[in-house]
This record gives sequence, structure tokens and C-alpha cells, in this order.
Amino acid sequence: MRAKKLFIPLLFALTAALIFAISRVENWGVASLVLLAGALFGTRKDAKPISWGQFMPLGLVVLFLFYVIYQYANPMWHRVVGFQTESVHHIFKWNEWFNSIPLNDASFMRVWQPRWLTVYFQWVYAFGFALTYWMCVIRAFFTKDVHKFARYSLAGYLLQVPLILIFYNTILLQEVWYVQGTPDLLERALTPEQQYATALNCFPSMHTSIAFSAILLAMREKSRWYRWVIGVFGVSIMISTLYLKIHWVIDMFAGMAFAYGCVKLSDWIVGSRGFSAFAGAFERLGTRLHARMHRGDEAALPARPAEVQPHNPSMPG
Repeated sequence: MRAKKLFIPLLFALTAALIFAISRVENWGVASLVLLAGALFGTRKDAKPISWGQFMPLGLVVLFLFYVIYQYANPMWHRVVGFQTESVHHIFKWNEWFNSIPLNDASFMRVWQPRWLTVYFQWVYAFGFALTYWMCVIRAFFTKDVHKFARYSLAGYLLQVPLILIFYNTILLQEVWYVQGTPDLLERALTPEQQYATALNCFPSMHTSIAFSAILLAMREKSRWYRWVIGVFGVSIMISTLYLKIHWVIDMFAGMAFAYGCVKLSDWIVGSRGFSAFAGAFERLGTRLHARMHRGDEAALPARPAEVQPHNPSMPG
């Protein structure tokens, strides 16, 4: 009986531990955690009206799988870049072409460069890539909505990584500061070899695509606060790519177009009959688990005379 009463609190404790583990992968600081917490305000406005007992057991398993992917994504990406550096022969080489297009280096974004603004955009660029995705996914978890959970996960990352490699393995376009031979505004202490590998994979901008997909999906939510949080932070990420001389202007617009395509593809997947069957099975299994726990609680209570009607088949047994 006591264990059953502690079931939901235990699941919440496991959720908190998992979110803490997520925050440790890239050592999020206080500012990142405050932003994540801020994104959760107004979640009830967009939550699905089902119980935590119905959603959380399986939802927590899926969230854990996303955490495992995140834990190993960075080492995997370094292996991909290493493979590109050693083996990939790009079909298109766009460095000189992009550098020759007027204003494509976003020089207009650096007319005013106070130190505090540079530090802000450095922080946004460094943490925004993963933080934007997790702000959306964790909030979707707390809405208890399988469809939101899947849509944010697919459009925000799971579809983007394999699809964007098609561009990165065929197009050689490097970061603005590297092509122009100017200092790295992110102030990374990189060797020449590391500079070459780090400056790869610019078209389209994946920082932009992740941020813009989050904005597109957030605009569908009822919580005005959440829309503003994701909107302001997402736009800051997109601006940071230009301000810090990472991406070209065309990269940013290409990233927005790529994000739009990923959102539409995720809409198609999540709206398909197959996913609807999966979501239904997901919720039915959660409902059965919840009902089993509930029946166990009822069985432990003493029966009241008014409820004992064995000859009435319409009453629950």
C-alpha cells in the first residue's frame, strides 16, 4: 500500500534526477537552468488532460532514451567530422563564392560591438544549440502529450541530424572568420588543425535550424509566456551566428528553410495513421498500468455495505 502511494512521487524524483543528468552533459550553469525553468511556466495551458500515472512511466523511458542519445551525440559528431576531414571529397566548394557576395558576411551586425553584448552572444551560441531543444522536449514531457513530445523531438533534432549530413557531405563551406582570416570571436583556443575541422559544415546553419524549428512549434502553443521565451532565445541564437562571424547570411536563411521542412516532415509523421496507432498503444498501456495501481488501492480498502451488490453485473467487481 505504501509503495503504491509512493509510486508517482518516485517517478517525479526519477524525472528530476534525469533532468539533472541532462544538465550535466554540457555543464549548464545557473543561467541555463533558470531559462529551462522559465520555459516550464504556463505548461498547464498546453497539457493534455490525462493523469501522470497514465503518461509518466513510458514517457520517462522515452525521455531517458533521448538523454542517452544526447550523452553520446557530441563524441559521435566529432567522429563524423573526423571522417569528413579525412575521407569526404565535397562536390561543391563555396568559400570564395559566399565571401564575394556583398553583405553575406553580415558585417552590418557588427557595427556596434560592446563587450557585454559579445559575451552574451558567446553564451547563447555555446549553450543554445542543445538548450533550445531540451527546453522544448522537457516542456513537451510535462504537457503529457505524446504527439507534442514526438513532434518537438523529431523536428528539433532527430530528423535534422541525418538530413543535414546530406548537405554537409556535399558542400564545403566554412565559417566566416576562418574564410576571411580574422580572429575567432568565440575566442576558442584552437590549433590550425582544429580550426579547419571546427569551421566546417556551415550550410545550412544547424544552430539556426534547431532554433527556428523550436520557434515554429512554440507559436502553436497557448502559453504566451512560453512563446516569448522560445521566440526571444531562438532569435538570439540566430543573431549570434551572424554577430560572431560563424555563419553567412545565406546560411541562416537556408537553416530557416531547412527547419520549416523538418517541421512539416514531423507533422506528416506524427499525423500518420501508424503514429496514431503507436500513440494510442502508448496511452492505453499507461492507462492499464494506472488502472492496475488504482485497483490495487481499492482492494486494500474495507468494503462498505452500500457498495456490495454481487448480483448487479453493472457494478465493478
